[in-house]
Amino acid sequence: MAQPQVDTTWMWHPNFTEERTDTAGLFVHFRNQLIVDSSPPPSLVIGITADTRYKLYVNGQLASFGPVKGDPSLWFVDEVDVGPYLRTGTNEILVIVLRFFYASPYATSFPRLPLGGLRVTIADAQSSWHDSLKSSTRWSAAIDETSILRIDEPEDDFLHIYEHVDKSQRRPLEWVPAKVHEFMTSTGNATPWHLSPRVIPPMKREAAYASAVHHVQSNQSLLNWESVLLRAPGSQNSGQSLTLSPHSSHHFDVEMAQHTTAFVRLRFKRPRTAGSVLNVTYSESYEDEPTLVPYLRRKGHRCDYSKSLYGPQDRYHFGGITAAESAEDQSEESFMPFHFRTFRFLRMSIDVGDSELDLEGIEIEAVNYPLEVLASFKATPSGNGVIEQLWSTSVRTLSNCMHDCYEDCPFYEQLQYAMDTRSSCLFTYYVSGDDRLARQAITQIHNSFQSRLGLTCSRAPSHKPQFIPHFSLFWILMLDDYMKFYGDKSFLEPLLPAVDAILGYFHRLIDQKLGLVASNSQPGIWNFVDWAEAWRPYGIPPAAERTGFSTYTNNLYAYTLKHAATLVTSLGRPGIAGEYLGRASNIIDAVRNHCFDGELFSDGLASSAIADIDYSEQNQVWSVLSGAASASVAATILRKSLEPAPAKQLVRSSVSMSFYTLRALSAVGGNIYDETFHQFWDPWRQQLALGLTTWEEDSVSQRSDCHAWGSAPIYEFMAEVAGVRPASPGWESIEFSPRLNLFSTIEATVPLRQVGAKSEGLVRVSWVTNAEGVIKITLRLELQEPKLIPIHVKLPSQPLRVVDSASDYTFVVQSGTLLEGTP
Repeated sequence: MAQPQVDTTWMWHPNFTEERTDTAGLFVHFRNQLIVDSSPPPSLVIGITADTRYKLYVNGQLASFGPVKGDPSLWFVDEVDVGPYLRTGTNEILVIVLRFFYASPYATSFPRLPLGGLRVTIADAQSSWHDSLKSSTRWSAAIDETSILRIDEPEDDFLHIYEHVDKSQRRPLEWVPAKVHEFMTSTGNATPWHLSPRVIPPMKREAAYASAVHHVQSNQSLLNWESVLLRAPGSQNSGQSLTLSPHSSHHFDVEMAQHTTAFVRLRFKRPRTAGSVLNVTYSESYEDEPTLVPYLRRKGHRCDYSKSLYGPQDRYHFGGITAAESAEDQSEESFMPFHFRTFRFLRMSIDVGDSELDLEGIEIEAVNYPLEVLASFKATPSGNGVIEQLWSTSVRTLSNCMHDCYEDCPFYEQLQYAMDTRSSCLFTYYVSGDDRLARQAITQIHNSFQSRLGLTCSRAPSHKPQFIPHFSLFWILMLDDYMKFYGDKSFLEPLLPAVDAILGYFHRLIDQKLGLVASNSQPGIWNFVDWAEAWRPYGIPPAAERTGFSTYTNNLYAYTLKHAATLVTSLGRPGIAGEYLGRASNIIDAVRNHCFDGELFSDGLASSAIADIDYSEQNQVWSVLSGAASASVAATILRKSLEPAPAKQLVRSSVSMSFYTLRALSAVGGNIYDETFHQFWDPWRQQLALGLTTWEEDSVSQRSDCHAWGSAPIYEFMAEVAGVRPASPGWESIEFSPRLNLFSTIEATVPLRQVGAKSEGLVRVSWVTNAEGVIKITLRLELQEPKLIPIHVKLPSQPLRVVDSASDYTFVVQSGTLLEGTP
């Protein structure tokens, strides 16, 4: 009989326990020595992953950090070339693992499995370095008893990454041989982690610098603090330190020019004794004292220095020379939080103990997904540069919400919600053509599918499952978007069973009498619609709860059925498409019959609608998008929705829903999109006037100052103003339908899809309007590899014409008349 197969590639600390109740987790250190007798190998690739997060240092240099957030179905492994970090002689390999406790409710944003572990392998199993570096008892492990992950921070309900480090406890690390896990892999068994190579590139890391220091309370002058804190490349202050006298206290704020996600390191000379204390508060804004921490804020101008800074805090107690371990550099004692921090401002407090403390500086290393911005947009009139600011702020916001996953807000949650992510994916497609993070997101949300409900989780990956049925529909919309932009049938086809099951969830809730989807209010289901003030605290229209029927649910379901029909048709399933379209038609008829009062669509049943309570902009918009609002009604209800003071009081859409208001305005046709375009951006202009450098989550709670669903200008400038869209899956043909009346001149660059790490090409659009109103339009494709791509040109008041990518094209238009159109 064959011997059982055993996996021994994982190791862990033999005495690790998760019974502590004062922390969300612990740090476990692993170290190894690699002896290089001759010249170090130019390349030595290892595979590394951990549960929950790791940082790999080789000879004191950060070589890698990860892994990408995983789930029980997909746990990612990084390949890291440590060769460039090696030297002749003894090489110190250190891995610090952050392990969040599995049985705790903390750290929602960080999925983990029941067992902690670190896995180190060698890519070349025949390598002479294999036995030295692979997971084994050659590695030593130690639990860091001086650091805890705070669970007492009122600003932090999701991350629990903020640290309380007390080196004054004088507890040196106690190293023991690592324990090797043994997992049977024969007879259908496997390791707990189902491993996959990393599918997205490593994070981009680049130096960032503070721009100003404020509110100094210290016996040191502002100039002295600036000399050590505001160091840019080539600064003459390099190498200077600031000596803080014993028993002194110092408080000051550090400002970044822009909202930042970064590793932060505060460097000090190691003091002679313990006793000094450092507190660092991270904040996105100066503000008044919050109404409810962290959810309801009172913010005005973000740089109103007369106000205060509020946010989560790290605490560090210095150990001094006597606490140093032999392997450490005793000349320096630094505090560098393990996970990246999000901030626009830092508030620092330093209380010096019995011996002086020398501050050597602050190092800030911005960390983001390596988003390559290939798109561009310039237009006149620009409104004193506001158009350019709308563009650049949108790109910055998107970038700061992209790390190893898409994130709703990097400051508070760092969770990948399906509704939010659908918008972020579209914005990414138009900024760079890069689909790698989107593919990962689609897969991760699919992995969260629960057959008992027929729904995906609202967010994934996550340690705590949450179900918002509407968000499962947004996931389906993500698939249809992906088909349009990338046309990858082999990727999408395996996901269709989950699509059908999700649509089945809503189909099973249809009331036989009314034909409408009824609300499912069972425990564990959150029928969230939008963050509107009138719908607090849970974002659900009162009419939907009172009548048991939600107009929004039915419209979104019908809208998704239509998009699902397009998707399955592209995948060769016309019969299923017909079924979906038939369902959508029935829902639309029911919405018209039961949710329309002849003037507006109500939030629930129109027969019991209460004026000034049960009507919203959201449901006018979605009635247009679903098709429930007929062509004769659609423009009228949208105009009423956007009136400053409509006859019936309407609940207003949030920033997140504004993207769909724009989609409805575009879908109606006519001039309504153009008529409302410039005024539509007033809330964004107001944010710029208030000093924001990224778009806020919403204007009601003002919780977070960075949320990518506000980056709608990216899509509008590319898809609507420049008018460039995929006309068939994967950009196999292109639609060019520019809105020439919005700007007198534009220059826009729209990337096509990215294949691997390279864009297939760019579409360049420009036009110039002269004093007589003559518009000269130029269209050019720059392709990496020559091929003929049909371009469907639809100019205002002109019939459709089809050209191809073989030539550049110039069109001259005046008052809707085509004067000239030549290649």
